Amino acid sequence: MQKSLNKPHKLFFETLGNEARWDIVHLLLRKHYRATDIARELGYEQSLVSHHLKRLQTCGFVRVEAQGNERVYYLNEKTIRPLLKLVDKHINEFCKKICTT
Repeated sequence: MQKSLNKPHKLFFETLGNEARWDIVHLLLRKHYRATDIARELGYEQSLVSHHLKRLQTCGFVRVEAQGNERVYYLNEKTIRPLLKLVDKHINEFCKKICTT
């Protein structure tokens, strides 16, 4: 069997395809957050948020910075923020009518 050439792409889209991870990414569009703040804002258990943040971090969607005893999460500004703007542009131009009906 031939080795799949689309595994990185599959992982990328599966990462964004999870509702909780999508919610976290969209929350991080606004500002930087600690995991506890993300959990509170979204109404998720902190353990679930931490699990999803690890996946988002592993795939390069989010970055983490230690600030004293706390870890603050933020979007990858180099690639993910521009990508999400492009996705929004595409949806508004081509999918908005279909996706909202």
